[in-house]
Amino acid sequence: MKLWKKFKSLFNLDYPLVLTKEQEINTDLKHLKTLTKAELEKLGRKIGIELDKRLTKDKLIKHIRKHSK
Repeated sequence: MKLWKKFKSLFNLDYPLVLTKEQEINTDLKHLKTLTKAELEKLGRKIGIELDKRLTKDKLIKHIRKHSK
């Protein structure tokens, strides 16, 4: 039994193997500043909103955060 626990801890099998859409979006929200405007627009479409690339990057991020709550 101890051997199995060591093996399991090596591969950290306690996390779910498939992420839901909410989990994917939440993980994406952590690094929005590093994305380009085009990537932010694609993320907005995943969430279900249409963003205008003519807006500033900060405003696009605010719209995404507001809608994802």
